[in-house]
Amino acid sequence: MTSLLAVSCGWLDITPENAIDEDDLFATGYGFRNSLNGVYLKIGSRDLYGENLSWGFLSAAAQEYLTDNSQQGANSMQVSKDAADFIYNSASTQPVIQTVWETQYSVIANINKIIEHIDEADKSAFAYGEDERSLIKAEAYALRAMLHFDLLRLFAPAPATAPAGTYIPYRDEFSSSVGEKLSVMQFIERCLQDIATAEPLLKHFDTEFHPEAMHATLASGSSTEWSARYRYDSRIHLDEMGEFFWYRGWRMNYLSLLALKARICMYAGQAYYPNAKTAARELYDTYYKDEAWIGFTPAENITCQPDVRYYKMYNDVLMGAYYRNLATEYDAVLYGNDNSVKYPLANIEALFSSDNTGIYSDYRIQYQILSSNTSSQAYYTGKYSTSAETVVATVENPMVPLFRFSEVCYILAEIAADEGRISDGINYLKTVREARGALRDLSLTVTTAEQLKEEILLDARKDLMCEGQVFYMYKRMNRQTTPSASAPGQEKQMQSGYVLPVPTSESPF
Repeated sequence: MTSLLAVSCGWLDITPENAIDEDDLFATGYGFRNSLNGVYLKIGSRDLYGENLSWGFLSAAAQEYLTDNSQQGANSMQVSKDAADFIYNSASTQPVIQTVWETQYSVIANINKIIEHIDEADKSAFAYGEDERSLIKAEAYALRAMLHFDLLRLFAPAPATAPAGTYIPYRDEFSSSVGEKLSVMQFIERCLQDIATAEPLLKHFDTEFHPEAMHATLASGSSTEWSARYRYDSRIHLDEMGEFFWYRGWRMNYLSLLALKARICMYAGQAYYPNAKTAARELYDTYYKDEAWIGFTPAENITCQPDVRYYKMYNDVLMGAYYRNLATEYDAVLYGNDNSVKYPLANIEALFSSDNTGIYSDYRIQYQILSSNTSSQAYYTGKYSTSAETVVATVENPMVPLFRFSEVCYILAEIAADEGRISDGINYLKTVREARGALRDLSLTVTTAEQLKEEILLDARKDLMCEGQVFYMYKRMNRQTTPSASAPGQEKQMQSGYVLPVPTSESPF
């Protein structure tokens, strides 16, 4: 079967303009580069992580948007209202679910073509030989695991429910066949197999062969902030290898691979916690504590004037999806034609009540959440709004966070809770909270694993808001209820909303 794959001649910031027959596309290393480029551009589109799987449909299903009959809630988008009520077969939600299913598997199909040809390609076809070939192979395998894992989290029950039966296929070859449906744990093992293939290759490239694109080794006054700039705004650090090897934060890199591995193993259940802990500890101990490749956004970049504010606090984002027009298109849809907020945040006062008392001041409500100045005042996130300041706009305007170091800290804190190491868990959580200005002393009130887990979830709801991960966290923990978006002050029964219906047409071809 011949496939026409969308490609482009640049990296990240160019819209694909043509399609090339695959035999020609994979004749050179540049063809592999362009094909991988097309994969990343599609991942960042509004069909997937640029809206539906981040601030759009999935955040609504997580009860993050107000959808009641109040003046503010009445202005919510219909898709948010239906998603919040788990009405997945409506005129607004069914097309979204169909699009996510078909587009995600379609991107996986293109990844499979890269993998199929990369194993046959000679290293001499690539400008940097085996190192480049191995990098492209590693990113492809890791992305295949990531995209499949999110399909599992959407369309199959969580391991915490001990599900029986088979659910969706793991497609590891380019074929028109739907594929054999797997059990949840079989599927997770396939994800981990792909990660095992990618891990040593990405580690070699990002920590040995070309670490200059991952952290600020050459910057005067090197810092974790500059390292984040290196990964996302590589114009500040140009080396002779060329732009394909810069911008590592926008692509699957070794740090984000470790975060993905920890996320999958945490989702798989306690039998996999040792593997989750190992991956998360490498990020925390080696790349945060020892090497200082990663860290958190400094307070002065959060508490400053809006035009230069880091609303996404991107310094701890390990990988971001890229959508060039994200900020302008979000601003357009946020207010619509009648100047009313279409994505009003729900339960904000209650969410921040313990860390916004006048004694404590959480940056995430003070500086990350905005409110309209209309008579029906509504809260909304500032994460996706447009910035005019060049440095901030270059990175934050087109970014959807996919992996945050804060999530890694939550994983370590939760594992510590389950192991009975309450003080250690508090310290991992404190790492995030102090960076966000939340100075309430948890040791005064948290003495049990259950209390610590409640604090972890409470903080994650603040930090991962409108990024799509809160829904998955509820599902992994098998939370029976959560604060309701359609009936503020009440609880929402969540179980019926955790598994999306598989579209009638199961093939993306």
